[in-house]
Amino acid sequence: MNEKRKIPKLIALKQIIEATSSFTGKEFFKALVKHLAEILEVHGVWITEFRSETNTLNALAFYLDGKYVDKYTYTVANTPCEPVLEAHDICHIPKNVVDLYPDDPDLKPLGAVSYMGISLRDAENKVIGHLALLDNKPMPQIPEVFTIFKIFASRAAAELRREIDQGKIKDRESKLERLVNGTPDAIIEFNTDYIITQVNAAAAQMFHLPPGEFHPLRLSGLFSTPSMNKIMSIVPKHATLSNQHGAVPLGDSFTCTTLQNETFPASATLSTYRYEGVQYYLLYIKNILDQVSDKNRIKTLSMEATLLKEKVDSHQFNFIIGKSESISRCLEQVSQVAPTDANVLILGETGTGKELFAKAVHQVSHRHDRTMITLNCAALPSELIESELFGHVKGAFTGALTNREGRFSMANHSTLFLDEIAELPLGLQAKLLRVIQEGTFEPLGSSRTQQVDVRIIAATHRNLKQLTKKGAFREDLFYRLNVFPIQIPPLRERAEDIPLLAKAFFEKLSKNHALHMEPLAASDLLQLEMYDWPGNVRELQNVVERSIITSKDGKPNLDLPPLSGKERQKGERYDPGAILTSVEIADLEKENIIKALNQTQWKISGPGGASELLQIPRTTLTSKIKKYNIKRVAI
Repeated sequence: MNEKRKIPKLIALKQIIEATSSFTGKEFFKALVKHLAEILEVHGVWITEFRSETNTLNALAFYLDGKYVDKYTYTVANTPCEPVLEAHDICHIPKNVVDLYPDDPDLKPLGAVSYMGISLRDAENKVIGHLALLDNKPMPQIPEVFTIFKIFASRAAAELRREIDQGKIKDRESKLERLVNGTPDAIIEFNTDYIITQVNAAAAQMFHLPPGEFHPLRLSGLFSTPSMNKIMSIVPKHATLSNQHGAVPLGDSFTCTTLQNETFPASATLSTYRYEGVQYYLLYIKNILDQVSDKNRIKTLSMEATLLKEKVDSHQFNFIIGKSESISRCLEQVSQVAPTDANVLILGETGTGKELFAKAVHQVSHRHDRTMITLNCAALPSELIESELFGHVKGAFTGALTNREGRFSMANHSTLFLDEIAELPLGLQAKLLRVIQEGTFEPLGSSRTQQVDVRIIAATHRNLKQLTKKGAFREDLFYRLNVFPIQIPPLRERAEDIPLLAKAFFEKLSKNHALHMEPLAASDLLQLEMYDWPGNVRELQNVVERSIITSKDGKPNLDLPPLSGKERQKGERYDPGAILTSVEIADLEKENIIKALNQTQWKISGPGGASELLQIPRTTLTSKIKKYNIKRVAI
């Protein structure tokens, strides 16, 4: 710097201020170093940012010998900049700077002779960079120059602090944007007037709209009416309903609507915040269409698996067990009605096997190559039975997210078995009557009529005639179903079938449990015959299975409930817990022999004979027949 050509302080200040006032950021730094170098007539001026993790200085702007230097970074150690960063005031080296810092690799190539620098600090007095100048000639100490240098060092520090803060803000905004737009869930911001103010990228994609076009769209344009009503009911209560994170889970019963009027199911969460005195709300939307579709697919597969299992189960014995006259009569009725398309009404107490007879009718019919479809009218709430029977279309009711095929559609050209028909609501009985009469129906929520060819087999344990008199069952529907009634007898009225059923259950269930069991003894079979079986065949199967599960050393543990008064009258001479007299034992043995003879059609010996059944020698059985004077006419 030429001391003789000193520029007046105010003029220099004015020139530099005018040259840099219109700039900020990087452009300000470039303008500052250029005009400082020119006005102070020095070889070079640079401003840097300090990187403490590497102890280096990176030039934000460097003006040297009339031109800018790009990408200048250097290590602080062993340079004249090192004491600058440690001091709070100007560090001035008027001459011989190369001699003072011989290990600085850049001073000599730059032709440096003198140096001056001052640290730039943040609000916490932490070094963030420095402003420095060098000259290729000695630099005398001129107070005006020092003052100008300090003033613009302060201005540079302020601008660098602003740049650092702005960089932090941009970094936070970038992270927030990546976080918000990186999530697959839609985020929708709206105000107290339910006007959408902004959305993330996922919301724009989910609702088929670029982000900028959401404003000023109303929130109601993106949700079904029930879903929007739920949001509007929750918003005023947000403060009381929110969890510890300030969010209110709204559940997964939402239906969203895109601007192309496409709908999809969603789960939603609501939160809120205030900004500049204005209340805003955020909706976090998750599209659960795939989950719902998967659930429906699983449900369909489960239904198919159940139907297949039912079909396999129906062949587990390959026939209906029983030789009694009443069962033979029922099987004859099955063979009579099965080849026709007549509706069948199967009546009987709970547990008598009504569904098994329905399957028998179907298997003998010309529809046997298609699976029989089953619906238990008592197993579903009344509001769901209509959808199960006739199906529904998408949007027919809340939660109807996809089209669903009903049992009538599934049973087309096959058989539909309606168990517990008496439990069908009156409102649906009329619709069922129409299908039976005309073979047509409309799925729930649809105006399109479907034509079906379905055979109806209904079953109930209740007295439908009495229900029609009470107005609980439509009389016209009763007569439509009662074309061919089959009355299944209770187990107590076909006691001769009990040993056959018990042995069949015992054999099958022993294999299922992989147990080697001794067969049921004659006393076990007699005990089973004495019981009244209010639960019918189903109860018998349960009792046999329980005897297998609780068996000891391969011997079944038969455990029947206590006999009722009626049962005691029927079997008063046999009480397993009582001490019997010799006469009572003889009577019991005589009755047991008579039953064995009747069951084997009086075959005394040989395979399947009474002696084998009773597990006694043929000669002993013959002797006892004579002893008790048993005649073949005995029943």
